[in-house]
Amino acid sequence: MSRIHPTAVLEPGAKVGERVVIGPFAVLGGDVVLEDEVEVGSHSVLAGVLRVGRGTRIFPGCVIGTEPQIVGEASEIGGLEIGRDNVIREHVVIHAGSSRGDGSTRIGDENYLLNNVHVAHDCTIGSKCVLTSFSALAGHVVIEDHVVLGAMTGVHQFVHVGESAFSAANSMLSKDVPPFVSVAGDRARFVGLNRVGLARRGFSPEVVAVIKHAYHLLFKSGLRLEQAVETLSRECKGSSEVMRVLAFIGRAERGVVR
Repeated sequence: MSRIHPTAVLEPGAKVGERVVIGPFAVLGGDVVLEDEVEVGSHSVLAGVLRVGRGTRIFPGCVIGTEPQIVGEASEIGGLEIGRDNVIREHVVIHAGSSRGDGSTRIGDENYLLNNVHVAHDCTIGSKCVLTSFSALAGHVVIEDHVVLGAMTGVHQFVHVGESAFSAANSMLSKDVPPFVSVAGDRARFVGLNRVGLARRGFSPEVVAVIKHAYHLLFKSGLRLEQAVETLSRECKGSSEVMRVLAFIGRAERGVVR
């Protein structure tokens, strides 16, 4: 049985699953769908074409699914999809997609968005990521799985952040961040492997050593990037992790943090 506070406002058409909790003065628009066991804190506003996956917890004061912040020509408003078992802390803002993207903002499963995080229109966030307090993603950003963004990280529009990357607090990401690395600074620079993140994922010392070798060739050997990629394609073709790094670099459109 769901528990909906009497002061909450659910517009006609809103759909609520089983064992959902909705706090005081929360507002749900008519196209909002909450799957089972979702919790919505007091004074939160959920709007637009929004689906929230099972077990996700939304804390007080969040604004989720509202129209994009796009200056200039009006853009058709898209939707927002949020997966299961996410934790979305106080005052997080997540905007819907737009016709300037593919029409949807997407968030995967088991992510933790700390207080005052901002996710702009047409962003895609994978699963098991941590976005710490006051981090902000501009439009069309892609965050792959297991990424950790330190407090007050700013991410430029269209930037792509690879799996298991880590940014230090106050970092400004204006170029694509390849997988498995730590970056820091304004503008962010490569500072080494994300060894803590790799250990948490259970990567063996042997796998970590291969990844370290790959980044040494790519960023520290003095080889041109094209030469380093060609060398690694031969030397490390048996490493799926290195192949993912090379594929990421090959499709980077904004340049790569080095």
